[in-house]
Amino acid sequence: MIYMKKVLSFSRISWLFWAVMGFGACDSQWDKLGEFKPYEGPTSKVFDMVTNYSDSGRVKIQLLAPLQLEYESGNQDFPEGITVNFYNAEGQNYNRLTAKKAIYEKKNNQYTAQGQVVVHNLLTKETLQTEELHWRPTQRQIFTEKFVVIQTPREILKGNGLTADQDFMAYKIKQPTGKFSLPED
Repeated sequence: MIYMKKVLSFSRISWLFWAVMGFGACDSQWDKLGEFKPYEGPTSKVFDMVTNYSDSGRVKIQLLAPLQLEYESGNQDFPEGITVNFYNAEGQNYNRLTAKKAIYEKKNNQYTAQGQVVVHNLLTKETLQTEELHWRPTQRQIFTEKFVVIQTPREILKGNGLTADQDFMAYKIKQPTGKFSLPED
């Protein structure tokens, strides 16, 4: 019996040792909880995204992207490119914007297209090329501070910075460069 008590005592000591070691390990885990970083990645992924914005039952704007990532803040990322088609009251696609990638900032309600950005007015046959372009849907405005090239059927215009309405029918180059013709009165 005495031998049995020693075995039990050794068993209790062993159990106590492992319990202390286990709780000690937990303490270091509790310390790491203070280092916890919240998840900042996308909350949803949409493949082959098509979004139509309509007014009175007619599509006005169509966004297409191979991949859309949406975040908890409401911001969106289009890392594989974006195409935006604009339609007039007759349902005619009159303007198209394409870019290698884009982001949407919900706070400012602003899209920023980046990388080989092209805006093509299908009616006037004018094309805008730049590396970055911002679009504010509520103001119906596009703008950039980057270098731009506008090709019309008759000339090529260049400059640094641009503001335009979203249908790209009227625009202003902030710092025009190069040769261009002026209309005669």
